[in-house]
Amino acid sequence: MLFETIVTPGLAHLSYIVGEEGGDCAVIDPRRDVEIYLDLARERSARITHLIETHIHADFVSGSRELAARTGATICAGASEDYRFEHRPLNGGDTLEVGGLCLRVLHTPGHTPEHVSFVASNVGEADRPFAVFTGDTLFVGEVGRPDLIGGGTEGRLARQLYRSLFEKLLPLGDEVEIYPAHGEGSPCGGNIGDRRTSTIGYERLHNAKLEAGSEDEFVQSVLSGLPPAPRYYARMKGVNAHGPEVLGGLPTVQPLPPEEFQRDCQEGRAMVLDTREIEAFGGAHVGGALNIPLREEFPVWCGWMLDCDPGQKILLVLEDESHLDEAVRQLLRVGFENLGGYLQQGMRGWIEAGLPFVTLPQLSVHELKARMDRGETSEGGLQLLDVRREEEWDEGHLPTARHAFAAFLGERLDELDRDRPVAAYCGSGYRASIAASVLQRNGFRTVYNVPGSMKAWKAAGFETVKPGEG
Repeated sequence: MLFETIVTPGLAHLSYIVGEEGGDCAVIDPRRDVEIYLDLARERSARITHLIETHIHADFVSGSRELAARTGATICAGASEDYRFEHRPLNGGDTLEVGGLCLRVLHTPGHTPEHVSFVASNVGEADRPFAVFTGDTLFVGEVGRPDLIGGGTEGRLARQLYRSLFEKLLPLGDEVEIYPAHGEGSPCGGNIGDRRTSTIGYERLHNAKLEAGSEDEFVQSVLSGLPPAPRYYARMKGVNAHGPEVLGGLPTVQPLPPEEFQRDCQEGRAMVLDTREIEAFGGAHVGGALNIPLREEFPVWCGWMLDCDPGQKILLVLEDESHLDEAVRQLLRVGFENLGGYLQQGMRGWIEAGLPFVTLPQLSVHELKARMDRGETSEGGLQLLDVRREEEWDEGHLPTARHAFAAFLGERLDELDRDRPVAAYCGSGYRASIAASVLQRNGFRTVYNVPGSMKAWKAAGFETVKPGEG
């Protein structure tokens, strides 16, 4: 049997290629850059015949149309009028046979109305299922969130989710393994566990959401305490419903000499995205650049921060040209395709061309503490800005700080004084650097990033306070 899990870091996305070595196979919930599936199939002498979607994804661009164009495989998805491209609609009770594997369709709405799961068994042994591909209905330690569509549908979808879980998935049997579409860190679930697979029996015993004694109790549990949904989810869902454009491979992104890069910056609609680490960005960067370091969190934060205008041209600043393909892949995964080029020779080329640059001062936690002790963060002085999530803020923050989640900072700039210095901090400095670059872009005169942020502050033994304490 061919049964491989493909992990996409950053998005915490899990996709699968299943079937038979030397025979036919299917890809379940493929990502946008599809070469990995083609390579795996080639290595196993397998032919991709089916491309299976559990639902219309909101957090990444699907690769089904890309794979269909390259392989001729059939796209299969839950029956829905929202799909606008050629596919085979599936209803509960339908079956797919792929390389000796039988996949029985369960309609499992709740995360989305059209959501389907696939119960796997060997052909001829439908009464002995061994696995179920649950998409975003059931995760390890968590269930799918029913609030992403919005429009007041949350309660209705939460009740559908309850019935999908308790009436369709849990009765499959405790020994059946679950293979979800996401792992730990995905915003598609409130608190997904750190293992990639589980069993129905384990989840029945240990998944807190499945301990609900009634449908009403489940609805209350699943709708409370959800983290904010990234803004780009609504756009992504529209892209996947309509059908992503077939690219035929990674697009070619050209190097731009510094003077040409500068001209493109000055045209007005171009966004400079600096993917270097926070210390390098602090040392020198192009004025107006947004700093999102090319780490695992990169695609989600690009979705959060670039989504105001997805058609805007993006100009890249890289630590090294060898990082280009990775940056392009990550941007494509969250639907950003208008890549206008990258700065040739990076910031070294820019500086040696005699072009102006901007710095972002880094404020150590020790220097920040000294300023606080001197009273410099009192009214009229240095503004402390905590850009973590609300639940992080509630666990403890710096005295005199105010709170604005980094992803929503652009909407709350008027709450800060542009003429007073601002020091941004988060959990480790990553989100703080993003926020600090947003502040600089919007005309704040003196901005600091606090590298290490709360992690360094606590390691140094400095005090924190709870909301209402200071």
